[in-house]
Amino acid sequence: MTTHVEARRYRPEDASELTALLNTAYRQLQDQGLNFTAATQDVETTRQRVAAGVCWVVEHDGCVAASMTMSVPAPEEIRSLSEHAREPGTGWLCQVAVGPELRGRSVAKALFDVVCEWAIAHGITRIGLDTAAPAEHLVTMYTRWGFAHVDDVHFPGKNYDSVVMTRGVLNQRDDEPSR
Repeated sequence: MTTHVEARRYRPEDASELTALLNTAYRQLQDQGLNFTAATQDVETTRQRVAAGVCWVVEHDGCVAASMTMSVPAPEEIRSLSEHAREPGTGWLCQVAVGPELRGRSVAKALFDVVCEWAIAHGITRIGLDTAAPAEHLVTMYTRWGFAHVDDVHFPGKNYDSVVMTRGVLNQRDDEPSR
């Protein structure tokens, strides 16, 4: 089932609700033993991470229930670990979250489509992301979205390796020119 998504830009007053969403959305991964920052981050960390990019949210029943942030350039931490995050024209997806009440309804993909439209309008040609290698359901989802696994990294303080994935904004292969 697909849900119609009306994404809007994050507003400062969303910080507490967004933090609660991130904590809830990443709890399943924490329960699997993966120490994702989003599973336990506080409101100040949310504000800092959102300030490093452009964040969109989706409301459900009047509450923030999904979000996605695009950072341009990629956060310094990933740029220091992967050359793919340093490529010119690359935006980085960060803290993608969908609350349990909206999962399985293509909400994350609809948000990603909004992010791609923004990226095209702002001259971004590639999109990258990183996620925990053991989170196979996330790697599978991003692969369905056209991302390719291009690197492996290990963030300091994390108890898992991460995969780095990239794709063209228009989902073109690396050897195809952007339109």
